Amino acid sequence: MRAVMKKINFKIKLLLLCSFMSLVSLVIGAVSYFGFDHFSELASEVNHDVIPRSTLVHTMDVNYQKTRIAVRTLGLSNLSEEDREQAIADSLTAVANYENAAKDLDTRITKPIERELFNNVASEWADFKKVGVRAIELAKVYDEAAKKDLLEIFLVHCPKAAKSYQAVLDEYTKNIEEEVLSSSEDISRTTHFLNYLLIGISLSGICIGLIAGIVFANKISTSIRATVESLTESSTFLTNSANSIAETSQNLSSSSEQQDSSLQESSASLEEISSMVRMTADNAMKSNDLANRSLERASRGKQVVTTMIHSMNNINTDIDTIVDELDGNNEKMKHITELINKIEEKTQIINDIVFQTKLLSFNASVEAARAGEAGKGFAVVAEEVGNLAQLSGKASVDIAEMVSNSVEQVNHIIEDSRGRVSSLVSNVRTSVNNGSSIANECGEILESIVVSVADVTSAISDISTASQEQSKGIEELQESILQVDSSSKSNTGIAKDASEIAVKLKGQVVTVNSSIIEIQNVIFGNFENKKKAA
Repeated sequence: MRAVMKKINFKIKLLLLCSFMSLVSLVIGAVSYFGFDHFSELASEVNHDVIPRSTLVHTMDVNYQKTRIAVRTLGLSNLSEEDREQAIADSLTAVANYENAAKDLDTRITKPIERELFNNVASEWADFKKVGVRAIELAKVYDEAAKKDLLEIFLVHCPKAAKSYQAVLDEYTKNIEEEVLSSSEDISRTTHFLNYLLIGISLSGICIGLIAGIVFANKISTSIRATVESLTESSTFLTNSANSIAETSQNLSSSSEQQDSSLQESSASLEEISSMVRMTADNAMKSNDLANRSLERASRGKQVVTTMIHSMNNINTDIDTIVDELDGNNEKMKHITELINKIEEKTQIINDIVFQTKLLSFNASVEAARAGEAGKGFAVVAEEVGNLAQLSGKASVDIAEMVSNSVEQVNHIIEDSRGRVSSLVSNVRTSVNNGSSIANECGEILESIVVSVADVTSAISDISTASQEQSKGIEELQESILQVDSSSKSNTGIAKDASEIAVKLKGQVVTVNSSIIEIQNVIFGNFENKKKAA
């Protein structure tokens, strides 16, 4: 057996190993195909038989619930005509949908037990449907007697029929659920069996393939070991050639020293740039300090402006006070107007008295002239005239007192208003003076801010100068880079020397080729090599 395997070339050995692995895959595929075909049959039965029946039962349950809701709606009192018509239409639609689903389900039933359960559901549905039809008929009439019957259906007949129907429907639904569960368990068992079978076949194939691979690898490694020893001898000469390459590398090292010199010059230029950058940083710090000072002064200006605003608010407050005082003066002037009106009333009384006095005097004169000595009888008239005169005098005294009081009050009001207005004006002037002083202070602060801005501008100018110096440093850096480029050109000549050494290494390719022939002996086998030699 070993002799036969030794004569077989590498290609055939590899094909045999691949054929074995393919056989394992074929077995796995066949088992998977037949197993999943059975699984597909079970799943198809569930999808095309069990699940549709479960769906139809659910549809029947939903439409039964809708019918029940519609019937209960018809039992409500004071239901509008529009709502009754809608409830009737909903109930008829639900009944039609229910019976369509039931008809479809009836054609799918094959088991006697399920048929018996379905017949129970159909019987109870017929009873419940009678209640619904009766409720629809009463709803169409909807007189007092119909309302009473509807209420009885709503409270008694409908719940009783619904309870009976729900019981048989739940029993039928339970049967469907148990069938679904049983189908799921069958599918699960089939899946587990296929998984275990495939795992067993896969593990067996892997173990056998692993053993074959190990044997095959050992045979290959033994042949390759001899070839590696031959290649080791060739590597000795390659080592000597590598020494020559090392000498060439020394030349490359001298060129690298030139590059280092150029890099030092570049480093010096970079140092100058670093110094300039530090100068820029210092100027930036100065600019920052100046900006902070400007910020402080601006803050102070803000505080001053706040004080100014407060003073202006005081002015507004004083103005409001003046307005209030003027309103008070207006009230007092109204009081003076009332006093004057009273004076006018008293004056009217005096005028009436004067008029009556004149009339009585005239009458007394006339009577006295007619009576002569008998005019003494008019003493009563004269006495009345005296009383009226006395009343007139008293009224005049009251008028004089009122006028005197009014004049005093008016003078007092005028003096009081004048004093208050004078005080308010003085306060306003003081506030205005304070505002002017604060405004002047703001001007001084703004002036100092302008000076700070000028300093910031000067610092920015210094930054610009430093940037120019940085530009010069960059130019020097570019010159150093040119020197590095020149050194790289000299490295190109050295690379040519290395290429000549590579030509010497080509001679060793012959030795490598002989080693390749040994590798071919391992790959193609002794039998095929002897055939080629013949």
